[in-house]
Amino acid sequence: MGLNTGQFAIRRSLPEKGNKFYNTKSNGGYSTCIQGSPTCPGLNVLNNCVGWACSRFNEVYSLITGYQGMKFPALNCNAENFAERAKSYYGLQVVPYPVLGGIAVWEGLGSLAGHVAFVEDISAAQQFYSSESGWKSSTSMWNSNRTNSNGRYGMSSSYRWIGCIVNPAIGDVHWTNITPNVPRDEYKDQIEVLISDLRVRTGAGTDKSVLGFASKGFYNFYDKADANGYTWYKIADGQWLASNEGWTNVYPGKPKPTPTYKYKIGDKVVINGALYVSSNASSPSGSVSNKVTNITRIAEGAAHPYNTTGDLGWMNESDIQPYTEPPKPTPTELKVGDKVRIVGTGKASSYGDNPTAGGIGWNRYILKIYNGRPYPYQVGNNSGTTGFYKASALQKL
Repeated sequence: MGLNTGQFAIRRSLPEKGNKFYNTKSNGGYSTCIQGSPTCPGLNVLNNCVGWACSRFNEVYSLITGYQGMKFPALNCNAENFAERAKSYYGLQVVPYPVLGGIAVWEGLGSLAGHVAFVEDISAAQQFYSSESGWKSSTSMWNSNRTNSNGRYGMSSSYRWIGCIVNPAIGDVHWTNITPNVPRDEYKDQIEVLISDLRVRTGAGTDKSVLGFASKGFYNFYDKADANGYTWYKIADGQWLASNEGWTNVYPGKPKPTPTYKYKIGDKVVINGALYVSSNASSPSGSVSNKVTNITRIAEGAAHPYNTTGDLGWMNESDIQPYTEPPKPTPTELKVGDKVRIVGTGKASSYGDNPTAGGIGWNRYILKIYNGRPYPYQVGNNSGTTGFYKASALQKL
């Protein structure tokens, strides 16, 4: 079971004698390839890998598109030159991996002229099922299961893998790695695959191309659709599974419980504890002591859910306390010489110029009063001015 789900019938035996794709023009056919050796009666381009690969490639192209005749007759050179001939004569795409309905190409080392084979099916990553022939071989045609265990898809060290010519009637259909399954998570939409051969397709529908097979286990799904009698689930971009009893179990995700937080964005708080560079960091990167600030971000479900003004770092709830506004004295209670405690921030001048003046918790004296200005109280001690404050930022002692 592979990617060929009906694009064309897999050849496991010789075509009927007289088939025009497998005979030279001089023998009533379409081909410009040389006769094989020993020549197969009624299929005279065989025995030869070139004759087989060119004929089969063109045959499949015509079967799918309805083209009458041989679309790519110039694929009639030494096998190792097939890739360059396909590109230069026809502008065909050559890729480094096997593609369904394509021609696999190997270069021959030394005096060998290389080898070509037709890709009938792709059953796993790095594995394809071929039909092929060979010059002076004992049989005119055979099939092989070719696995890339040696970098050459089973060919000897006398050959080097070149790549595969894409058949334009089919396109670049190759084995794609399927998104891996995940642990069970009751809060996510998930589908459980119960069988080992459930196909993953490029879209919702049995007419969509097969990418591979899902392994048993759970997959998150992000969309669903009904087609061809199945409900299909999208497990990744361009990857869909069909659900059916016995194949799968479907588990819609439960709503996550809403976390309860003591603080909300905008709350004024006092922080006093460890700081973390991220909300789920395993160890702190610093600390802070008795800083008045505001909650600016909350990372729901994180180990350290709070961040504050200035992005100081992420903190635990236990290291945060609500800020309590101190009693606000009226301006008439303050005069020059009064001893005060600084309970709020101030400025570097009475006009409110930056930078901000701190000193919260310090005991100082009113040095001068500038009536009518935004920050009228000059506060300091015999060492100098601490800053300029509004009355609401000062508590008379």
